Amino acid sequence: MRSKRYGDTVGSKTRTQLELMIELCIKLARTAAASRNYALGALVARGTKVIAGSGSNLIQDDNDPSAHPEMTAIRGAARTIGSRYLPGMVLFSTLEPCPMCVSAAIWARMDAVIFGATQQDALDWAAANPSAVYTWRQIRIPALTVAQAGDPRIDVQGGVLRAECRELFALSGR
Repeated sequence: MRSKRYGDTVGSKTRTQLELMIELCIKLARTAAASRNYALGALVARGTKVIAGSGSNLIQDDNDPSAHPEMTAIRGAARTIGSRYLPGMVLFSTLEPCPMCVSAAIWARMDAVIFGATQQDALDWAAANPSAVYTWRQIRIPALTVAQAGDPRIDVQGGVLRAECRELFALSGR
């Protein structure tokens, strides 16, 4: 699920920082769910400084199929710093980003993509809980595969607070 472990050089302190960022994504996801959207959240950070964040607004607000929370957070970060390039920044998400979102991180020259639940987790949830609205469809190309094909190469790490992120699926549309 990862290329190289992002932040290994700083040991357990970095792991705590990763969890903190995913916890912030979880809060964004809960806010999105409260407005009857997918319970998904993403943010772009430099270290522990959040540059931009977003919960899902695919259903109730934008009806824009490309407005995944990851894309919205990347767009917000680019606007905030005034550049299409985001070196030194990391994309965090409650769910493994799709190929479009990972590609945007690559093109923005970000350092890494860190996520909680996996694509397979979403597919398993959708199979067990069918919904015409909350489909949890996936393009079955793992984030790591996209990252390995990209230039520049970015780090990918999944499974950060995975159980907590998987629990979010049940909140969508409630």
